[in-house]
Amino acid sequence: MSDEEHKSTDISIGDIYDNLSTVPVPPRKDKPRKTEEFKEIEDTVNENRIRVSCIEVSGDIEYKSALIFKLHPVTAGIKAFKYKSQIFTDVPLLDVAIASRVLEENLKLDRIKDAEVFKNAEPVSKRIGVAPEIICVSEHPKAAEFAQKYNISLAAAGFMIYKDTIKNSIVIIGKDASALLGVCRLAERGIRPYLILGFPAGIDTPKNAKKYLADADLETPLITMPQTKGGIEAAAACFVELMKIYEDSL
Repeated sequence: MSDEEHKSTDISIGDIYDNLSTVPVPPRKDKPRKTEEFKEIEDTVNENRIRVSCIEVSGDIEYKSALIFKLHPVTAGIKAFKYKSQIFTDVPLLDVAIASRVLEENLKLDRIKDAEVFKNAEPVSKRIGVAPEIICVSEHPKAAEFAQKYNISLAAAGFMIYKDTIKNSIVIIGKDASALLGVCRLAERGIRPYLILGFPAGIDTPKNAKKYLADADLETPLITMPQTKGGIEAAAACFVELMKIYEDSL
């Protein structure tokens, strides 16, 4: 990284992480972003598919009523896959959970198709193709150095390092609440992903992070689970169901 790039990152970290780990700053009232491109589908059916998927992995029926969808995230996800947008995650375990979920869903579909052969019926869904390349930001070679220098988490440091490439990407956060807050603040400053899936679970900071995501005027499509619920498995289930929805749309 050049000295100029390093200086830019220094300024951004000071701007983004101003005590955000404990107290979210009120969202800015900037000029709204135009979101006409995401208004094509008011897709309750596919949103319900995501709710069911999260319920399956969590056993928690509250996902049916509490899961938050803003600015038509299903449409945004479909377009992001169509445009082969980059995908970023916060922790390696989320990458593993996504790969495992893809395998599980394809095996389930194979069993359904085998049963349909005897019924002369058309398959109701398609197999998930090759999973897109996923970048785990906390595994960036410079993440540990930045995390130590600025006293932030590996994932928070990773998203700052990748800040110039997360625009128009899919960001999936299943664990690190401070990283989610940082992504929210970047979105407020115009570095907006196509879609944010925010699912850190637990009390206190994670709860504040998801509330910030849901309440802030980010003008970015998002899916999140409020309260203390969520986690890596729910984030993976949500993302993989979006992949299935995209495959079915082809």
